[in-house]
Amino acid sequence: MPDRPDRTATATAGKRVAELGEYKLLERIRARVPPAPSWVVIGIGDDGAVVEPARGRLDVITTDAMVEGVHFDRAFGTPADLGYKALAINLSDLAAMGAEPRVGVLSLFLPPDLTLDDLDHLLDGLLALASQHHLELVGGNLTRSPGPLCIDITAIGSVRRRTVLTRGGAQPGDGLYVTGSIGSAAAGLEWLKTERKAPDTANEMTSCVERFLRPEPRVRAGLRVGRNRVATSAMDLSDGLADAVTQLTRPLGLGAIVEADAIPVQDAARRWFAAQDRDPIVAAITGGEDYELLFTLPDRPRSRAHLLARLVKPLSVTRIGTVTTTPDLLLRRPGGDEPLPVGYQHF
Repeated sequence: MPDRPDRTATATAGKRVAELGEYKLLERIRARVPPAPSWVVIGIGDDGAVVEPARGRLDVITTDAMVEGVHFDRAFGTPADLGYKALAINLSDLAAMGAEPRVGVLSLFLPPDLTLDDLDHLLDGLLALASQHHLELVGGNLTRSPGPLCIDITAIGSVRRRTVLTRGGAQPGDGLYVTGSIGSAAAGLEWLKTERKAPDTANEMTSCVERFLRPEPRVRAGLRVGRNRVATSAMDLSDGLADAVTQLTRPLGLGAIVEADAIPVQDAARRWFAAQDRDPIVAAITGGEDYELLFTLPDRPRSRAHLLARLVKPLSVTRIGTVTTTPDLLLRRPGGDEPLPVGYQHF
């Protein structure tokens, strides 16, 4: 979405959000939001938004927060990166359920010393991604934070009842398939923590850092897989591949064998982990922040896997394991099986 000229930019250059006040801040944000379509009956500015439901569809509701010091460091990346990622992680949840993005509400917890320029750039990143995926921002909340910056978004998508993807449908013998590659974002985060700066453009770690700062939600892939009813279950990889495999199997009393040699790890990430004396496979499957999609589907007929590959193009998709009847979660290496490492844990 092209940036709109901000007529107040000169007058507010260098100012902090505390200097502008709540009402002017709200008006500043409202002025950035494009006009809503007709199905948004009441948008930003009232006690609540009123939206006409999509005919014949279910609403999928998801929420995610990004808290400074927990999920991000303002020294890494730009405010636009923060706005982009705050929405991207919500869109990734919608993608995992085969839902089409529709509306979102934004809550901002702003430290008083945040500059208006940084707020504007945060909105740049968020609204550009919203425009790309046709998501309408219809409301939210604004409050002062005595400490860290926090961005909290609730996103709503729509999906037909028969095409919704869930975590609950895996069956013994199903193959485990993952889109794209994993581990790059975790490697990018480790680079930033170690080097305290972005890599030079010629450095192979640039792509890893970009994957961490601006993950691409796999909305199109999720929509197409859901509409074609190919997968028995699905989940995004926000907390890593190991966690997603666990979530898709353990609640059902099932297990899985994950083939270490099949896991698609980008070469740059593999080399970074090895240089840090880390096992590249373990680091890649436990690091999180991938926002790829994990699907389960039967191995027969084989045409089903071929259809999956066609549906997610131009992304790649890799079969990385099998759902098992026994509850064991195993990582299979050439030298033998070992317990699947535990994924990222918030607490």
